[in-house]
Amino acid sequence: MVKFTSLFVATVALLATSASAQLCTAPRMFGAKAAVPLERRTSGSGTITKRDLVSAAEQKIILDTHNKHRARHGAAPLTWNAQAAQFGNNWIQQCQFKHSGGKYGENLAAGYKDFKTGIDAWYNEVSKYNYNNPGFSMATGHFTQVVWKATKSVGCAKKFCPGSNWTIYICNYDPPGNYQGRFPQNVSPAK
Repeated sequence: MVKFTSLFVATVALLATSASAQLCTAPRMFGAKAAVPLERRTSGSGTITKRDLVSAAEQKIILDTHNKHRARHGAAPLTWNAQAAQFGNNWIQQCQFKHSGGKYGENLAAGYKDFKTGIDAWYNEVSKYNYNNPGFSMATGHFTQVVWKATKSVGCAKKFCPGSNWTIYICNYDPPGNYQGRFPQNVSPAK
């Protein structure tokens, strides 16, 4: 087992538009919390193992975790999006921790023990969001994508990467969030 004690990596691909489209990417975050030990696997890069597949139970956890956070902010529940999950799965097979630049909103995480802890970490950026000055921030882009009211579905995937000894978690959101000028109507304070 490998233990990451200070390195947490999480990022988000955000589509921010006003008059023209701009792609915004949040940086990797280091030193957030002590990581939970991860199990070492021997699959090679690009090889899908049984442990890399998202089970029906994990899909339920992903939806329940997202929807619990979304409900606090008056956002409707998300549904599972198999196409978005497949897109994310295809993207992370080479174990490169970077954004796809695809058509979906995208949150990435690595160093977490499971989807729930990654999604909770994305949501916990809520403490940094300024409702009096709504808009995109590199420090809150994961949170705003999770609770974005116009987003209707999510699909997620994971991949253990033996070269880095961590699992990459990816969630893709449709339609994407974090559009400039649309934050006040899509990101409401918690009830």
